[in-house]
Amino acid sequence: MTWGYLGEFWNSITQVGDYTITFFQNIGNAVAGAIGNLFSFINHSLSDLFVFGGWFAENLGSIWDKIVLPFQYLLQFLKSFVTKAVATPTTNEDIWSFTTQIKEVFSAIPFWSVLISVLFIAILIIVIISILKQILSF
Repeated sequence: MTWGYLGEFWNSITQVGDYTITFFQNIGNAVAGAIGNLFSFINHSLSDLFVFGGWFAENLGSIWDKIVLPFQYLLQFLKSFVTKAVATPTTNEDIWSFTTQIKEVFSAIPFWSVLISVLFIAILIIVIISILKQILSF
């Protein structure tokens, strides 16, 4: 099996001393295989080098992002703070929009504002006690 390399050499040689043409073809195939393996090794090594370079650059970029992240947060905070501080204030719309009939019912209850305050304080105490129980149970 000749592959076209040293074709003239194959065709001109018949026998040199005790060595036949098959011997020289086998040496040629061995040399061609060694050269091919050398190029394959170089190609594989370069491929590994590019893969390592990509991996290193990706990790370096990730580390850089982690280092810069607090500064980005601070700058974004300052930017939004200044933007909101110099902006014209907006008026909030009413969340509780009761009809006048409902308002009349509640205003007819004696001491309604005191009752609401007491209910709010009672709910607040219950919530605080439940939070303390959860904290102390650990």
